[in-house]
Amino acid sequence: MLRRLIATALLSAVLTPAIVSAQLITFDDINCINDGGGTEIANGYGGLNWNNFFSAGGAAASNQNNKGIGYQNGMVTRPCIAFNGRGFNSSLSAASPFTFNGGFFTAAYSSGLTLTINGLNASNVQLFTTVLTLSNSSPTLLNVNWAGLSTVEFNTAQQSQFAFDNFRFNGTSDPNIVPEPGTYALLATGLAALLVVRRRRRV
Repeated sequence: MLRRLIATALLSAVLTPAIVSAQLITFDDINCINDGGGTEIANGYGGLNWNNFFSAGGAAASNQNNKGIGYQNGMVTRPCIAFNGRGFNSSLSAASPFTFNGGFFTAAYSSGLTLTINGLNASNVQLFTTVLTLSNSSPTLLNVNWAGLSTVEFNTAQQSQFAFDNFRFNGTSDPNIVPEPGTYALLATGLAALLVVRRRRRV
C-alpha cells in the first residue's frame, strides 16, 4: 500500500506542472525600424493597451548620437526591443484583470537608472511596487507574480529611456527562469519515503 502511494506521488510530481507558464511578448514580431527611431507599439498588441512604448532594432538604436548601448546589451531575443518614448513615463493596461510576471530591463544610456514599476487595479489603487536600479551593460530580470492588475506603470526618475524585453504576463512564473518548488518538494517527499521503506527492509 505504501509503495503504491509513493509511486502515485512521484507520478503526479512528474506529470502535474506546479506552476503555469506566463505568456511571453518578445516584441520581435513587430516590424521594428532599424534606424533607431522606433515604432510606436499599437494598442491591442499582445491583447494589451500600450502608452508611450516604442520598439526598435537594438543594434540601430545603440548607434544613436548618445550611444545608447543599453538597447543592444538589453536584448534577450532579437531583432526588436521596447523602450519608453522620449524618456517619459509609460504604462501598459488591459480591460480585464491580468497578472504581471516581469521581464528584462536595461538602462538605455547611463547605468544607475532608477526605474519604479507600479501595479494598479481597476480602481487605480496601487497594489504592488518595486524599484530597480538598471545597468546599461546587461539586463536586470524582474520575476514577480502581481495578480489582479489593470495597469502597470513604468516611471524613470531621471527621465531617461530604458530598454524592455521578453515581457511576461498571465502566469505565476517562468519555468525557464525559476525552479518549480512544488514539484521539487513532492519529488523530495517521495524519495524520502522510498529511503525509509528501503531501510526498514534492511532491518
